[in-house]
Amino acid sequence: MNLQDVVGEVATGSAVALVSGAATGGAAWVGLKVRQLLHRGTPAERDALITVFNDQGASAEELVARLTPLIRAHLDSHPEAIADFRTLSVTGPTVYNQHNTGSGLFIGGDNLGSLTINHGGLQRG
Repeated sequence: MNLQDVVGEVATGSAVALVSGAATGGAAWVGLKVRQLLHRGTPAERDALITVFNDQGASAEELVARLTPLIRAHLDSHPEAIADFRTLSVTGPTVYNQHNTGSGLFIGGDNLGSLTINHGGLQRG
C-alpha cells in the first residue's frame, strides 16, 4: 500500500469518525476535535471542515463525502498529521455522556471520589 492509499483510507476513516462523533457529541465536540486535528492548518481550513456540519439535512454519507476531500487536502499538505487522524479513524470518537435520574446522589451513574453537596443540611463525615 502506498502513501496515497494510506492517506485516502485515513481521510475517509477520519471523516466517518467525525460524523459519528458529531451525532453523539454535538457541535461542541466537533469544533474541539477539528481544532485539535487541524492545528497545523489555517483557520480557513478548520472553518471549512466545521461548516460541512451546518447542513442539517445532509445524510451521514453526504457529510463523509464532503469531509473526506478536505481532510485529504490537509493530510497532503501536512503529512505529519497522518498519525493524529489515523488514531481518530482507528479508535473512533470518544464521547462521554452521563444522565442521572431518580433521587439521591448519582443514581444510575458512578461517583468516584468524594462529593458533598449540603444545601442547608447536616454535614456527613
